[in-house]
Amino acid sequence: MSSSLFNHYCWLSIVIFLICKTSFSQSPLATTGNWLMGFNQTRLHDKWSIHTEAQYRSFEITPNTEQMLLRGGINYHINNYAFTSIGYAYITNYAFDKEQLSGVQVSENRIWQQFLIRNNLGRCLFEHRYRLEQRWIQSSNNNRYLNRIRYLLRVTVPLNKKEIEKNTLFLSFYDEVFIHLSPTPFDRNRLYGAIGYQFLPNANIQLGYLAQTVNITTKQYLQAAVFYNIDFRKKE
Repeated sequence: MSSSLFNHYCWLSIVIFLICKTSFSQSPLATTGNWLMGFNQTRLHDKWSIHTEAQYRSFEITPNTEQMLLRGGINYHINNYAFTSIGYAYITNYAFDKEQLSGVQVSENRIWQQFLIRNNLGRCLFEHRYRLEQRWIQSSNNNRYLNRIRYLLRVTVPLNKKEIEKNTLFLSFYDEVFIHLSPTPFDRNRLYGAIGYQFLPNANIQLGYLAQTVNITTKQYLQAAVFYNIDFRKKE
């Protein structure tokens, strides 16, 4: 397949994303919220690394806590394009409250496993992530256990360089679907688009928009994320 055809395939994916965004926008939209996120991958060995992340999610643009998430895991790198992971996450959920007096309404302990694979098509970097989750959810009047499957497809397109390196401006898009192993399987869908800047070889910042659809209701979020990776492997 030629490089020109690869590039056409990448731009077709972006057009499909924009069409989907328009269709989702026709659903009822709640007040716009925001997510603030930090991600790290610390490489310890050619085969092993550690994943850590923290996310603050707000009902509104101004602070009004909806959810806080802490997630960590261990990655095993099969090669430069694929790795598997296992980890743990702790999540707290809050009720909408202008005064933020409600406290934690629901908490969750979660074990997760995933397989992630990347491939380049022309200038575009494609990422497929398959994740399994075992979820123990606790509230004041109900305790539940759920199994969930997630699939994410992401495409990243550098704008001013041929690949992502220092001083690269890029676009990033993804769609992720969440499926419960239950009689009513659909949980939610997340559609995301962002502009990013790789300000160091191992760090970038992304500012984006996310539409999360639960049942038939879509809520919009503005997102800001920092990705910072550390590599402790010895350099030859």
